[in-house]
Amino acid sequence: MPHPTPIEAPRPPGGTGRARRGALAATLSVVAAALAAVTALVIPSTSATAAPVHDPVIMIPGMTGDPGFMVPMQTNLRSNGWPADRLFTWTDSSRMTQDLAVAARELGAKVDQVRSQTGASRVVLATWSASTLAARYYIKNLGGADKVSQYIGFAGPQHGTTNNGCQQYASCQQFASPNTPFLRDLNAGTEVPHSDKVAYMTVRSVNDTNAAPYDTAKLEGAHLNHLMSGPMAPTHFTIISNTTALAEMRRFITERENPAPPTTPPTTPPTTPPPGTGCPSVNKNWAGPGPFAVTVQAAGTAHTV
Repeated sequence: MPHPTPIEAPRPPGGTGRARRGALAATLSVVAAALAAVTALVIPSTSATAAPVHDPVIMIPGMTGDPGFMVPMQTNLRSNGWPADRLFTWTDSSRMTQDLAVAARELGAKVDQVRSQTGASRVVLATWSASTLAARYYIKNLGGADKVSQYIGFAGPQHGTTNNGCQQYASCQQFASPNTPFLRDLNAGTEVPHSDKVAYMTVRSVNDTNAAPYDTAKLEGAHLNHLMSGPMAPTHFTIISNTTALAEMRRFITERENPAPPTTPPTTPPTTPPPGTGCPSVNKNWAGPGPFAVTVQAAGTAHTV
């Protein structure tokens, strides 16, 4: 009897090997897709933990100050994660000795230049001494509230100063006492204009004898008025490079750039009815006293509760 040709050979039950391999491949594809879905749920993406993009920081010295005075602050921020191309030191054309309203207009031009250069919508203003007033004037009167995310004021004569032997400068005349026309207008209504858009922080020290008394540097309504006290507290001139003061500034900035996510309220566990009480169900079939045995089918496994 002749052997059957391969075409005539009987096929094993269940189909050909090719069909079985196809079925196996389909099964593996389903399993792989399921594993991928589980992995996506369990393993966070790297983008979720990426470092934040900080708003650019413009650091501004006080009256007669050179932008180089702010380099220690710039270096501190850079060493703590701020990119170099987001950090700027600057002062106005007079080094804060002219009318501070004019200095504020020049600041506005600098803010626009930084925003254009970096692509950022808002900037942080880190100011010191007289420049604290120019920056506040800019926010209040020149549209800065829509371009500034945070205002940091170090040792500012926000309510004038008793150390006012500098009145050869126009700016000093504007903060030589609490009652100058400039300060009355600046502090009228609120000391923290547009605080719904701009976060305000001040830093002052008990050892500051230039912005005196030292509480002149506080702003009513600021999100944070940080006081440095004790014998080792910085002076007016060292406060902008003090590591503790700078750490407080960094914390303030980052907390507002990356607010904590809202907490999920704890779930209340279901309560068990007291023995002998009714346990009504949706269909009213369990109205008698318990206990009850209920079998739930979940994930292919039966559980009795």
